[in-house]
Amino acid sequence: MVVQPQSNGSQEAPDNAEDRGLAGFRLVGWGLLCTLAWLVVLLVTGVIVRAIDDADEATTELGLLIFVIGQGTAGLIGWLILPKLILRRRRQTAVISWRRPTGSDFAWAIGGLIAIYAVLYAYTAIVSAAGLESLEPQSTIDDDRLFIHTSVMIALGVLVIVCAPIYEEAFARGFVLGGLRPHWGLIPAFVISAAVFSALHADLGSLIPFAIAGVILGVVYLRTESLTAASMAHFGFNVIGFSATLVQQLG
Repeated sequence: MVVQPQSNGSQEAPDNAEDRGLAGFRLVGWGLLCTLAWLVVLLVTGVIVRAIDDADEATTELGLLIFVIGQGTAGLIGWLILPKLILRRRRQTAVISWRRPTGSDFAWAIGGLIAIYAVLYAYTAIVSAAGLESLEPQSTIDDDRLFIHTSVMIALGVLVIVCAPIYEEAFARGFVLGGLRPHWGLIPAFVISAAVFSALHADLGSLIPFAIAGVILGVVYLRTESLTAASMAHFGFNVIGFSATLVQQLG
């Protein structure tokens, strides 16, 4: 039985369907505002990096380092801090929460990770057999320069392995899935959450497999009633992916 995360019994959901629908639209609006904040931080970071590059080509390492730090800061602000503040006002903070991992969390995390890779490999095999190479998933880390400098590689590793599983799960699973479920029901919340998670990775070939991965992580989140197991599965996926990319770049 799936149990909806609660906030000490204080979560307030509107009584009728019309009010619930309106509350859901408001939450979507807040989510768009969070994404806008993320985009603004990215734009500011881009301006700073461009100014550094224009000033002195020898400062490429500094520019790349600021780029990576800006990416992480944008995610933490737009997809973690702001959502938590918004849900605090709505008394729904329990949907964005972690706990000390339990045996069940480890089991769900491993199962979720295996399921995600099974979907990814099956999808890749299908599009490859169909000759649709343009639809094959691509690494979201496509800038070779990010692996030239040790400091940039370390910062990128922290961003991908530590930060991303926290703020992406907080936003896609906690804020969107957990926040919308009381208002719009399970299926619409799942669809929107999966679509948001897929869109976060901005790659045509990743849209379908990452949407399914979003559903898998959503199941893990709801079954464990915490972001812990979903973040652990996400962490494992990113560790494997980043390690493979690192070996490829430095090999």
